[in-house]
Amino acid sequence: MPRSLLALALGFALALAACGDTTPPSNPKPDGGEALSVCGNGTVEPGEDCDDGAASAHCDASCHFACGNGVVDSALGEACDTAIASGPGACPATCDDGQACTTDTLSNPGTCQAVCEHTDVTTATDGDGCCPAGEDETTDNDCAPLCGDGVVESGEACDTGITSGAGACPTSCDDSNACTSDTLVNPGTCQAVCTGLQIVLPTDGDGCCPTNANATNDNDCAPACGNGVLEAGEACDTGITSGPGACPASCDDGQTCTADTLSNAGTCQAACVNTAITAPADGDGCCPSGETTATDNDCAPGCGDGVVNGTELCDTAITSGPGACPTDCDDGVACTTDTLTLGGTCQAACTNTTITTPANGDTCCPAGANANDDSDCAPVCGNGVIEAPEQCDIGDTVPGDGCSATCVIEPTAFRFDTLALRDPHIFVTIFSCTDVTESALNSQLTTNLTTDADSDGLLDLSPTLIFRPLTQADASATPMEVDFASCTAPLSGTQCSPGAEPPAGFTATSQTSGTCLAPDVGTTSGYSPAVAAVSGACFASSASTLSVTLGGASIPLTHARVAATYDVDPATHLTTGLLEGFLSEAAADSVIVPVPLLGDRALSSLLPGGTGSCPATTDKDVVDGVTGWWFYLNFTASQVPWTEP
Repeated sequence: MPRSLLALALGFALALAACGDTTPPSNPKPDGGEALSVCGNGTVEPGEDCDDGAASAHCDASCHFACGNGVVDSALGEACDTAIASGPGACPATCDDGQACTTDTLSNPGTCQAVCEHTDVTTATDGDGCCPAGEDETTDNDCAPLCGDGVVESGEACDTGITSGAGACPTSCDDSNACTSDTLVNPGTCQAVCTGLQIVLPTDGDGCCPTNANATNDNDCAPACGNGVLEAGEACDTGITSGPGACPASCDDGQTCTADTLSNAGTCQAACVNTAITAPADGDGCCPSGETTATDNDCAPGCGDGVVNGTELCDTAITSGPGACPTDCDDGVACTTDTLTLGGTCQAACTNTTITTPANGDTCCPAGANANDDSDCAPVCGNGVIEAPEQCDIGDTVPGDGCSATCVIEPTAFRFDTLALRDPHIFVTIFSCTDVTESALNSQLTTNLTTDADSDGLLDLSPTLIFRPLTQADASATPMEVDFASCTAPLSGTQCSPGAEPPAGFTATSQTSGTCLAPDVGTTSGYSPAVAAVSGACFASSASTLSVTLGGASIPLTHARVAATYDVDPATHLTTGLLEGFLSEAAADSVIVPVPLLGDRALSSLLPGGTGSCPATTDKDVVDGVTGWWFYLNFTASQVPWTEP
């Protein structure tokens, strides 16, 4: 065979052998070391991502994955594909999972190996929106106060987890002072406080003798000599300077024919003894009955002869009728001081002087006196002076001006003009997940506040705040109620009275500046409009339990509080109001809400994060270890006439 043909044959044979050999051909390095990788030989070698033996949709001509082909080649190591714009398989650009307590990291951005990693936050850091497990408000300002955690935090007056000493919540409030009315407000909660109001009105049997009370108007008071009041067991009182009840300093009774003696001088047993003189005695000024100038030189000529003669004003021998000498000058008028002068003589006369000075115990209430400065005066409603048992007195008996016709404090009532749920929002599925908070719920609330749809003569919804009384001074506190009242239609002339259900009781405390109430940090979800906080000249209530009617359902809120800003002093409008409260998930599951076109639904299924809810996010909060939702509603209110049975 010619040499050239032999060479061709050998070459062809070697080529056939190579095509049938499954072992990659060796590719020795020039220096004789390890073989170099060969792309396209069907084997993945160092430096290659893949090797299909040739360029393909999955492996390019450089033996790297075909990232960007619109297919997630998981077998080739792709986590996503950059050509997929959205939905499954799209490569993430950001990794926020909506959870404040995870650190979100994007690895390999811009590649088909881009993945999100979410690491739990375990370290307390102020302002990161996360409250890690085991932390509280004292170590991380992102943690909401947790009642029962053993720490007194912002918004708490005490903590139920503290069993004794500083910070422990009171369970009873007796301060051992009989003259304070001790009340435990918000028992069993972290807003539990004791209030001790000083008793100022006399009340029998309460163990207290308040300032200015005495044994005549309060049986808890012991008689006290010198207090200006004539009390049981006293003959007089050294504190009474004149008139009935005053202790005598001398005992001249104006009768010349009595011997006048003062006993127990200077004490509240001081008394006069006036003994009739019957024996004649010259020079004592007395002419005893039956005596004449022959037996007693004090007898005037003619006096006692039965005839009023000369300068005589009367004659002692005339026993009754005209000419008889007076022995008793009582004219039957309580407000006169009755005095007998020269009694027992033919110059005897009565003087009856009108009493003008208040004095306890003289049975007279002189002009200008009142029950506060004279115990003989009865309280008079409308005289402009608050007298026990009156609660108020502004000088008239016209109802509706804050003080009733019987001088009882009239409450000040503010009916809601507007009411809107700000957080959480309400969602229903109508072709897609739809937020109906503004379009349906808040719109319906406005309608219910302003109209009488059932034509029963009452506005359909009338949440009303009742202050007893309204006090706007800094740090002043007053009882307040939230009443779903009965208010007459039409709105323009509405008048309100208590509703069918008992009101919820609160204590409202006013302040002249600063923030009265704002949402707890981390409990709102950034909806628009945002929840409006209450500040300035405003009040905030204590916490209580309150059922709020929304969308035809009664929603039971715990930890409920109310606050609002006053427009002026005294207020006629509440310009920015906030009603907040916590609804547990268990309660939300049991509250059934009628949804137009869709039928009845559990409230939890309409709230983000509730079972069956359509939003992908959650608005759930945790209070005292209980999962649920904080509800925040803003309102405005106007003063309305208020009457009670």
